[in-house]
Order: sequence, then C-alpha cells, then structure tokens
Amino acid sequence: MATSKSLNERRQNLLPNEVSHNKEDIQLVWLDGNMNDSDDYILTQSMLIELNPAVQFYSHFDRCLDFIKSIKHEQIFLIVSGAFAQQILLQSHHYRSLVAIFIFCYNHQHYKPLMQEYNKIIGIFTDQHNLLQSVKEKMNLVEKQALTFSLFDQKQKSLKDLSQESASFLLHQIVIYVLKQMSQDEQSKKQMLDMCRDYYKNNKQELKKIEEFQNTYTCNKAIEWYTHDCFLYKLLNKALRTEDIDLLFTFRFFIIDLCSAIEQENQLLKNRGTLTLYQNIGKTISTNGFLSTSRNINVSLVFIPINSQSNDFTSVLFEIKANPLLKTVIFADVENKSRIQDEEEVLFNINSLFKIVSVWFDPEFNIWKVELNATDEGAEKVEEYLLLSKQQMEELSPLIYFGRLLMKELGQVDRAGKYFNMLLKSLPHDHPDIAAVYNNIGVVHKRRNELNLASKNYEIAYEMRQKQLPSNHPHIAGSLNNIGLIYKEKGDFNTALDYFQQALRVYDTLYPGNNLQKAGTIKNIGIVYKDKEDFDTALTYFFHALEMYKRVLPHQHSEIARCLGSIGYTYEKKGNFDIALDYYQQRLNMDEQCLPFDHSDLSFDLDSIIDTYKKMNEIDKALDLCQQKRLIQKTRLGENHPRIARTLMNMANLIEDDNSNEALKYYKQALSVLDNCTPLDHQVTSQCLTSMSCLYSKSSPTNLANGTSLFLSVEPNNVVISCFILLLLIPATFRNTDHIISIISFLCCVAADSRLTCANESLTYIVKNILNNATKDKNNK
Repeated sequence: MATSKSLNERRQNLLPNEVSHNKEDIQLVWLDGNMNDSDDYILTQSMLIELNPAVQFYSHFDRCLDFIKSIKHEQIFLIVSGAFAQQILLQSHHYRSLVAIFIFCYNHQHYKPLMQEYNKIIGIFTDQHNLLQSVKEKMNLVEKQALTFSLFDQKQKSLKDLSQESASFLLHQIVIYVLKQMSQDEQSKKQMLDMCRDYYKNNKQELKKIEEFQNTYTCNKAIEWYTHDCFLYKLLNKALRTEDIDLLFTFRFFIIDLCSAIEQENQLLKNRGTLTLYQNIGKTISTNGFLSTSRNINVSLVFIPINSQSNDFTSVLFEIKANPLLKTVIFADVENKSRIQDEEEVLFNINSLFKIVSVWFDPEFNIWKVELNATDEGAEKVEEYLLLSKQQMEELSPLIYFGRLLMKELGQVDRAGKYFNMLLKSLPHDHPDIAAVYNNIGVVHKRRNELNLASKNYEIAYEMRQKQLPSNHPHIAGSLNNIGLIYKEKGDFNTALDYFQQALRVYDTLYPGNNLQKAGTIKNIGIVYKDKEDFDTALTYFFHALEMYKRVLPHQHSEIARCLGSIGYTYEKKGNFDIALDYYQQRLNMDEQCLPFDHSDLSFDLDSIIDTYKKMNEIDKALDLCQQKRLIQKTRLGENHPRIARTLMNMANLIEDDNSNEALKYYKQALSVLDNCTPLDHQVTSQCLTSMSCLYSKSSPTNLANGTSLFLSVEPNNVVISCFILLLLIPATFRNTDHIISIISFLCCVAADSRLTCANESLTYIVKNILNNATKDKNNK
C-alpha cells in the first residue's frame, strides 16, 4: 500500500493537464512555499485528501496560479500560507471560480487587515484543527448551494425558436431518458461502486459508506441514500450539474431508482393543494439535476452565508409554487424518507420545468428572491424530441443509442470510442448488441479518418448480421451503407454507389414511405454523384433527402442541417456562390439552434461560409462575420476555447496575402488561446502551427541557414515551435528517412524537456506520429 508521503508527492506542483479528473463540485488547493516532509505537513495533507480526493498541493507559486486559472467547472477552496497570501490575492481574487480562501499562518494579527480588503477570505488560522473544521463546514455549505438548475425559455412557440440553451436542455433530457431505459443489474451496480471506491480510496469514511450501500441498499431506499451526506450526493450532483456523460452513465443504476422513487412518492401528493417551496441555490443558475427544496423558508435561509453578496456572486432564494397534478414536473415530499430530519424536504425529479414569475430584492433578508411556478409549458417541445428517440430505439437498444448520442448530437467522438470499446470488453460475445458495437466502433474510426480500421469493424459487424438477421433487416442496410461510405472515401465511387443502392432497396422494401435511415441513404447517393462531379444528379438526390428529413424530423434538426450543407457545397462546386452561401447560412443557423455551443460542427459551418466569402472576394464581410461570432463565442465559451482559436485562424487566413504581419498576430493569438485550453486540443493546435509555417515560408528565404535565423527571431521563447516550422520548410530533397528521424527524435526530446505548453504537447503528438510512419517506411524498404 502506498504511504501517505508518496500519495501526497503525486499531487505536488502538477501542471493542469497532469491533474486527475475531479468528480466533485469543489477543488481544494493548498499553496505553501515551505511545504516539506515533516509529520505535521504530511498529516494535514492526508486529512485534506479525506475531505477532497482531488486536492492539490503547491509550493511553486506560478504552477499554482496556472492550475487555478485552468479550473472551469469546480469552485475553488484555496488554503494559502501567510508568505504567499498577498501575492495570490492580488492575482487571483477576481476569478469567479475562486470562492473561499483560508490563510494558514503563524501570526494571525499580521494578516488580519487582508480580511477587510478581500471578502472571499473565510478566516485566518494558526492551528490545524480549526482550519480543517472551517474548510469542512464551508464545503458542506457550498455543496448545498451547488444544487442549481438551468432555465428553459417557456415563451418560445415552436422548435425553430429554441435558443441555444434550450438545445442543450433538450439533449440533456434525451440523455436522461435513454439512461432510464437501460436495464439494471448487479453489473451496473458493481460498475458504479467500483468507480466510487477507486475515487475515494484514501477516504476511510466514504469507503465505509460505500460498503454499507453495497450490503444494505434496496430500490425503496433510493431517496434515503440520496439525502444522505455521502459519496452518492456529491458525485451524482456534480455529474448532473456539469453534464458529465461518463459519470452519468456510471450512475445509471442509481438514477433509475431515484427517478422511480420520486415518481412513486409523487402519487401521494395528488390530493394535496399547491405547495409553496423555498430553495436557496446561491451562486448560480445553470444545471440540470435533482432539485432539493424545503417547505420551510427558515431552513433555506440557513444555507445563505453571511455577507454573501459580491461582484461575482449573489445568493438567491427561489420560491417555487408547484401543483402536484402537473404531468411533467414530478416531485415528492421526502421528509419521512430523508436521513436529515426537520428540513421538510421536497425533492424534484431531473429536468423539471419552471416559469419565472417575478424577481425582486428583499431588504429584510438582504437577498434576491425569484418566484417560480412549476409548469408543463414547453413539455410538448421535449416530447417531440423524445418521441423521435423512442422511434430510433426501436431499432437501436438504449445501450447503443446512448453512444450514438455522444457521437452525433454531442460531438464527443473520443468519448463515444471509449464507450463502445468498454461495451465490447464488458458484454458477452453472444450479446445481441455486439454487432452494433463493432459497427459503431467503425463509425468512430471513420470520424477519425482511420479508414482501414473503420472498414475492418464494419465488415465484422456485417458478417455477424448476415448470420443473425434476415437479408431485408434494417441493420443489414445500415452495414451496407457504412461499407459504401468507406469505398466513397477511398475514391471507388462505383462500388460505393452499388452498396448504397443495395441499402436503398432494403429500405424501400421495409419503408415504402418516409424513413430517417432511408433519407440518409438517399443523401449518401447524392454525395457520391457530387464527388463524381455530376452536380445536377447530386442535387436531385439531396433535395429528395431534404424533403424526407423534413417529414420525419423536428423542424430544427442537425441531420436537416447537414443536408443543407451538402446542397450548399454542391452549389459552391458549381460556382454558384450566392446560392451556396444561403444554404451554408441556413445550416449554421439551424446547428446553432440544435447543437451544444461547443460542438465541432459549428466551427465547420463557419469555415464553409468564410471560405465562400473568400472565393467571392468579400473579405470585409467575412472578417465582420468572424468578429461577430468571436464576440458571441467569448461570451458563451469564455476567453479560451478551440472554437475561438479557429475563428482567429480564419481571420488570419483571410488577410495573410495582403497583411502577413497582422495575420501572424492573429495566429499567435489563436496559439495563446489554445495554450490555455483545458483539455488541450492537439488537432487545432497542429493546424495553427501548420498555417503559421506556411505563412513564414511565403515571406522567408529558402536558404536553410537564413530560415533558422528568421524563425528563431520570430519565436525566440519557443524553440519547439520554431523547429517545427523549420522542419516543414526543409526542401524535399533533404527529407530522407534517416535525416527526418534524427530531426524528429531531437524535437521530441526538446518538447519533453520543455515545460509542456500546449504547443509543445501538440508538437510531441505530431512528431511521434511522423516518427512512427517514417520508421515503418524505413523498415518496409
């Protein structure tokens, strides 16, 4: 077993990308320049690990500040030594995610004036016991306040009016719905508890509660366990608040039970009148989860901290009026089942809908109050999407449909890949979903442009389906479609067309009228004709597919948007840029309504519009559009996100022929954004570096020595980027395999020896792939 000392050392002075995923709402950080191996320090660190498994320890100021800046989804508790207090407060007190600061020092009076200047300081502590007690009490308070919910615009009249927030809300509804359709068994319970044990492996109290859950839990105790101050409450609420798909899937066993328990208890309220409830959710209004409220206003007021108002946050008391006869807002009086007595608790089910009635400031309590009415309004919008999900799950099991949601609607291809590979390892070989698992692993590889791996998995799925299913089964048609896509990507258009037409014949037999999969096959045939440059025939198929999509899908749907994009691209290839631009704009507008704001398709949509403007020589319009989108992106996504970097790269590309210096500034801004992204985006970073190298090559001498001087002067603080750019400019005649292997090996060493900025990591990612390919080429020779 690892010692306390070795456990603590693994958490010291880590870079943001080296820190393990935090599954709770709070991130605890301890900054102390004198942190050492004394028994006192080790004991304090071990006790903090018990409080917060994700706690990080820093003796290096800059490392600590970088980590604090990287936190996006957690609320930070900072313990800081007196020596670092003034410095860290000056540089980080304004960060919204930093909510509580504890000064741990020898001289209380010396640092007392700081409390008048910085309102996030909870206290100044000179002994370990009082510090830990204060941290624990504040953590319990904040965990209660983190129970927030996102609001859905109830005044919108149709799906085409949905805001981007509403699109995310609908996707969350679908994810929860699919989870609730999954089967419950001991394996899903074991998976949940194994994850919890691993996360709390250094917390004896939580491990004891996990053991108790395993030995005593039954489905009729779901509410009792949820209201228990333990691992379930902390991890499940974080998963719901941040829409952590991996955690939600892991907790499906308990989510199903808790939803069912609330629905059963709700039946007991049908004969009661409207309830008036109070809920202090304090800091923010932005998540979808189980909502814990009280019928007693005094209980909620307990959770409002003294002096809670600040420039960043304010406490809010929600007064909720809820009619038990509502159909879609399910809630239950759980006072008799709760482990916490005297709170008069009422628990709302996931994704309940509320209508804002009024907002006002109450001077008596010094808080804002928001009056909400629970409502069924807007539920029909949700039902339209859920009905489509139900129809698709008639052909795909909930297990498979969940992975498809990850990949298609949420754009999380890597997560989908991990999910389907996990299913492949955990499901028995004769499970009815195994063929679909192979098929979707193929889809993941296809999305990554790994065509040979995609083809291999598609063929395995097809062979299994041929043995198990009749020849006119829709899954057979699905396999034919996917194999056809591989041939299309490899340029064998006639073979691809043959597979698509076979699939269409199956669908025509099964569905003489309109069908979603049938529409997709018709669109695929159009894509082949487009690639064969038979644009008029392609448009005929695209418009046929578009009309069918409109008949079977909601008015605003990402599949309709993709079809609009295909039509736009075909007109662009025909040289009809005005028409192409109109269809591209329709696609972007629809995707902005349907997809999460960080979805990769939105960047692709914008790229298409920008490229078309450039071909039309409408550079000013393209730049104006980029500026507009950049402002919106910064508001919605924060300062550092790959979509913002992509927009900056577009702006650079638009002007690099006329103003290379200004273009270089945009590329550097994009690189700076990427350097601060969490997680790191190697693909976009490599694209940015490649674009920079091309820009340098246009304005630099071809002489290698002169090039070295130029590039090192341009990027004097990042030798790795300079070397990478230089490598791209080496004339092809010098690029023999031995030479390139030696250069790349050297660059890998430089990157590894550097402090791992985003660019350096991306370089390592790139050059290792090149190195592997070069080595293979050499061996083949």
